[in-house]
Amino acid sequence: MKRILTIITSLLLLGGILGAQEKVKQGKTSYNTVFDLLRDEPGVTVGTDSGNGTMPRIVIRGVGTNSDQTQPLFVVDGIITENVTYLRPEDIYSVEVLKDGTSSIYGMQGQNGVILFRTKAVVEAEKQAEAERKEARRAARAARRQK
Repeated sequence: MKRILTIITSLLLLGGILGAQEKVKQGKTSYNTVFDLLRDEPGVTVGTDSGNGTMPRIVIRGVGTNSDQTQPLFVVDGIITENVTYLRPEDIYSVEVLKDGTSSIYGMQGQNGVILFRTKAVVEAEKQAEAERKEARRAARAARRQK
């Protein structure tokens, strides 16, 4: 029974993760800050930006009841961070907002939602690494054929 529950939970989590919407930002951006970009995301409320490098108050679908903390968890290229003021909108490849059950993979840290950013530099590096892996596999196959 425990094994069945584990399998069902895994499938639900996987379905929630795969069902999350990732918005890819392409072309020129008309946003001045990353917070202007977040204002267009559904379910995300961004307070006024003071402009001095401090984070405005960001709330995803209301205030969490478990603590006084309301800030969501920010993940930039797989790294958890508390401040995203250093990000420039033109450097962002995609933004994904996890809310409700999909943010549960981050545990208590994700209780107020999770905002995932992927930068263009990392996406380009991933594409280049994939091309290099393909070339290495192609070369290995060619070497095996020559033997």
